[in-house]
Amino acid sequence: MKHNLKNLDQFVEALFDGFTPKQRRVIAGRFGLKIGHRVSLQAIGDELGITRERVRQIEEQMLKKLRGRVESGAGDFLEAVANYLDSVGGVRRDDALIAEVKHSFPNANTLKNAEQKLHLMFVAAGKPLFNKETDDTNAFWYTTEQSKKKFFEFLKQTLQSFKSADKQEFLDGKLYLAHCKDFTSSHFLSISKQVGTNVFGDVGLRAWAEIEPKTVRDKAYLALKKHAKPLHFEDVAKYIAKLGIDKNSAHVQTVHNELIKDGRFVLVGRGVYALREHGFEPGTVREVIARLLKKQGPLHATQVVDHVNKQRILKQNTILLGLQNRRFFKRLDDGRYHVKEA
Repeated sequence: MKHNLKNLDQFVEALFDGFTPKQRRVIAGRFGLKIGHRVSLQAIGDELGITRERVRQIEEQMLKKLRGRVESGAGDFLEAVANYLDSVGGVRRDDALIAEVKHSFPNANTLKNAEQKLHLMFVAAGKPLFNKETDDTNAFWYTTEQSKKKFFEFLKQTLQSFKSADKQEFLDGKLYLAHCKDFTSSHFLSISKQVGTNVFGDVGLRAWAEIEPKTVRDKAYLALKKHAKPLHFEDVAKYIAKLGIDKNSAHVQTVHNELIKDGRFVLVGRGVYALREHGFEPGTVREVIARLLKKQGPLHATQVVDHVNKQRILKQNTILLGLQNRRFFKRLDDGRYHVKEA
């Protein structure tokens, strides 16, 4: 982004020429020009000995005075910002646009409270247009009402698609990529508070545990899902931090308790768990063998061992011992084993 405004600090300081100390304090406080964050009407009023309403009035009056000064002194700069905004779809999240504009200055790294100063300039000039943060979207800037309308239409259609999709298929098949075709559409989604991206780059609804896991069991689920192999519960606790799902490892006993209680997890070995959706099924060794033989038909002992080991982490003798239970299994004349009929 190229523009003719070279020194942001000097320009903003010059905007206040002729302002009284009280007027300066109100604008500096309301836009966080000195301390980097916005000060409430009440706090400024208490400091200056005036009412909240009077602070609001002064702010409104000063912004009207600043509009002409910003437009006359930084017209080319504002036009450059508008052109950039148009080039990225006409809508940009508040923090993203401010950061990008800030870094267009040669001394960006040494600018103090540049974000607050740029915010003041845009608000005073009335361009780009500003949409405040709501329950559904983060604050954003936009060029025209038409660009804003297109953004909300895109968001509505995309959210409907997300909500109507089969979550498992949507995430495993990375179907979200159809909605993140380019830089603009990807950024549009980041404005919505309903859409999120997990540590693995998967995009989906924040309400989904795979995107924004809140409980220990959901974090354990995501760790096992991404590891894609059975893990001991102690390792599940470690992987929650190792994979970046949480900053810290989860408490081992808490993880173990959640794995036991949640039907998504299957105990496949001593303290080792896997996900049911990865093809593992719950049950004792005998129940696993019975399901296998009913599904596959009669099998030789070595075949039973091979198949069961895909479901459980067991010693060969443990599986063979279970197969010898004559109450449930019978050995056929050809040496294969089958389920004994009731």
